[in-house]
Amino acid sequence: MVQVRNYRLSKSRFIAGLQCTLRLWNSIHRPKLASKPDERQQAIFDTGHAIGELARERYPGGALIEADHRQTDTALVQTDSLMRKHELPALFEPAIQHNNVLTRVDVLARAGEQWDLVEVKASTRAKEVFQFDVAVQYWILKGAGIPVRTAGLLLLNRDYVYPGGAYDLGELFQFEDLTEFCQNEFDAVERWIDHFHHIASSSTAPDVDIGPHCHTPYTCPFWAHCSQGKRTPDNPIDLLPNLRDGLREALLERGVESIEAIPDDVRLSEIQERVRQATVEGKPWLSPKLLAALENVEWPLHFLDFEAAMVALPMYTGMRPFDALPFQFSCHTQRAPGEAPIHQEFLATAPSADPRQELAEHLIQTLGQNGSIVVYSGYEGRTIRELAKALSQLAPTLLSLQPRIVDLLAILRRHYYHPGFRGSYSIKQVLPTLVPEMSYAGMAIADGEAAGRGWLQMLASKDPTERDRLESSLRAYCQQDSLAMFHLREALLREATA
Repeated sequence: MVQVRNYRLSKSRFIAGLQCTLRLWNSIHRPKLASKPDERQQAIFDTGHAIGELARERYPGGALIEADHRQTDTALVQTDSLMRKHELPALFEPAIQHNNVLTRVDVLARAGEQWDLVEVKASTRAKEVFQFDVAVQYWILKGAGIPVRTAGLLLLNRDYVYPGGAYDLGELFQFEDLTEFCQNEFDAVERWIDHFHHIASSSTAPDVDIGPHCHTPYTCPFWAHCSQGKRTPDNPIDLLPNLRDGLREALLERGVESIEAIPDDVRLSEIQERVRQATVEGKPWLSPKLLAALENVEWPLHFLDFEAAMVALPMYTGMRPFDALPFQFSCHTQRAPGEAPIHQEFLATAPSADPRQELAEHLIQTLGQNGSIVVYSGYEGRTIRELAKALSQLAPTLLSLQPRIVDLLAILRRHYYHPGFRGSYSIKQVLPTLVPEMSYAGMAIADGEAAGRGWLQMLASKDPTERDRLESSLRAYCQQDSLAMFHLREALLREATA
């Protein structure tokens, strides 16, 4: 039991409570137990902050409430003062409070004697969690006596094609009006607020077990604390691919927590049954068609991997918000069975130049006109199609690569499963299982998102040593990915012929 402390609810705590009341309680009473944001989460925060600042430029003459989140009382006073200045068209980060629930609104735009509530999101979709983000702010403003004309989300417009130069902010952003949603959910929000006040004011933490909600819609910062010391089966039912919430709950109600304990009368999908069988028997499942699928190729074999940066704001002409920008590829070419592969690669290192043209030219030269292009997932095929859309002169040649693609992941999904995969066909899980001498552990860059971040950091860095370090890490990671596919195919051939 802990001592009850003074607290405020907030927009972020409301969203935390919707996810899990224990997360809400911990954020108030045991905040130091939260894990610090990792590099990925920090990059998301930084992107959101940058887009929020850009969105303010749509409201010239607006005023920013300077007091930060640690100066709430000052922010409330500043907000009240600036709202009375009718010459100000908008306020940024105004502090509004009702019934001990606080929000800092992204943009509060004046609309005559009323106001427009604008929540800016670094997204192109009005996700449900975003909608409730607006709904609780609407509730706060209405309760505080502020007349709201409209409330909604300011999102990035996926249809905006960057023409170069300054962004057209009227086209880059689009407003999703959620006023009616906020009105319809008003009473529900109030009930949630009452419930969350009851939770927050208690000296006892709510009894909530870990589960899928810990990672939906966000990974909870208290996950490490809550899961510490929890005894779970070696093969929990959550390892079943595409496990529906309804089936999961039905199994748990019957006391079934492990894959081995699933009764025979439970209907599983084909791939789930495959996972169950391999797990129970403790040995791989493979179809008799695995060898034929692996050998259905044309030589030479080109094991290809792309790396791309997912950029919220278009960097180069012709891009859209959240386009994937390919900047690197690695290719290991095996000329004939039994031969060692030859490595070729491309990495864009010039910060001012659009990398797509040069990358595509090197790709075409590397892959030539013959041989299967072996990939892991549909990502490489999509990247080639997007390159063809962006580079009309190279489009026919790029599109001619498509029929040559052989997806090793698709072959695995149809014909092979190993208990060591732990329900996942991610190459990060598959590779150490089938090729234990290869691993991503200890690599400075060890996943695709980190590669995208690393490339952007490399372009922005003014430190030659740091640039060289990042370039070396990027090359090592991408080379590992394409070499992994070569060794993975060799391992599967051995399995199929054993």
